Amino acid sequence: MAHATPDDGTQPSHKVSNHADVMIIGSGYAGWQVAEAVRKELPDAEITLITADDGIVYPKPSLSMALRQERSAEDLKEYSAAQKSTELNIGVKTLTRVMAVSEKYKKVLTTRGNFYYDKLIIATGAKALKPQIAGSVAHEMVTLNDLPSYRKFRKTIEEVDHITIIGGGLIGTEMAEDLVAAGKSITLMVREEQLMPGMLPEAIAKDLADKLISKGVDIRFGQTVNEMNGASSAYELNLDTGEQITTGLVLSAIGIAPNVGLAKKLNLEVNRGIKINQYCQTSNPDVYAIGDCAESEAGVQAFLEPIRRQANTIAAHLKGNMDVTFDAVSPLIKTKTSTLSIMLSLPLGANDQDGWESETDIGENHKLVYRDQEDHLKGFALSGELVNQANNLYKQITDAA
Repeated sequence: MAHATPDDGTQPSHKVSNHADVMIIGSGYAGWQVAEAVRKELPDAEITLITADDGIVYPKPSLSMALRQERSAEDLKEYSAAQKSTELNIGVKTLTRVMAVSEKYKKVLTTRGNFYYDKLIIATGAKALKPQIAGSVAHEMVTLNDLPSYRKFRKTIEEVDHITIIGGGLIGTEMAEDLVAAGKSITLMVREEQLMPGMLPEAIAKDLADKLISKGVDIRFGQTVNEMNGASSAYELNLDTGEQITTGLVLSAIGIAPNVGLAKKLNLEVNRGIKINQYCQTSNPDVYAIGDCAESEAGVQAFLEPIRRQANTIAAHLKGNMDVTFDAVSPLIKTKTSTLSIMLSLPLGANDQDGWESETDIGENHKLVYRDQEDHLKGFALSGELVNQANNLYKQITDAA
């Protein structure tokens, strides 16, 4: 193994090698998950993880329900980078930005020194998007995609009564429920005509919308914000309908975009995300990609279950096991909407409403399935008391994959 050089006092107290057998860039769920998997398969490997943030380990899905649970940013913290790196016996370089990468010399140039690798794993995640809106203070729109942004958000809303959320997808809907449960007045701007379009069948989406409206959420279907201007201690939003809304905070929840800047520095093949094969290798066989920044043949799968399988695939491949592959299977999704229990598995490649077939429709209890032309189950959506059927249905899908 390469000689290890001491890190400085601002970093975890262990040593960080300047030449890693396996280097991981990124400390989100994907980064730490693959670090665990690689350490399990390669107990003697020199592993280094480099991250631009503090490397704190926390459950990212909890961000959209932390307010309702009255959990601070500190409450969400599970491990510090030092604690996790000690547990895994790996080197971690926090608060370190990657400036350049030499593909030829397998060299990573950072703000805190240069490091070499044999194999590189990119786990840079994705950034939250903001809509292109005119107005003098549109830049003050906030996003909520990590622990630091949640910490700032939590402090900001202490003096805010009304919040406008732009985006009626999964995160926007979960945030609306979380914030209204925390006592805030909420306007939810949904460009489409239903919640979670392309994800929820219309019947379940309608029930969920009715539940949120009954809780006091003001849902504006088919409407968008054109301008965001400053008002006295608030913001003035001009809608495309000509109406104006005064609000204390504007939260963007319109989706994420994979972080592919590092991949471009390495001249890797990129589409929406970094393109990977069945072993999670990029167009450079010595470089892997995982998580929200990675794109397989089925697209980007920004959910925990695919990330865990990607981590196991990478670790096995690094050990020389070619039998473990990452095959895209629609993940089992449980929404964090306490007003209506929902579990679903979306059919890969299907993005329309026409393929859903209703099998049960009793009040808020819905069971819809999606079958292919050979009548094979490819997806399902359950709500209410019927969510208890999810595991059995999902097993049918995965067993047939």
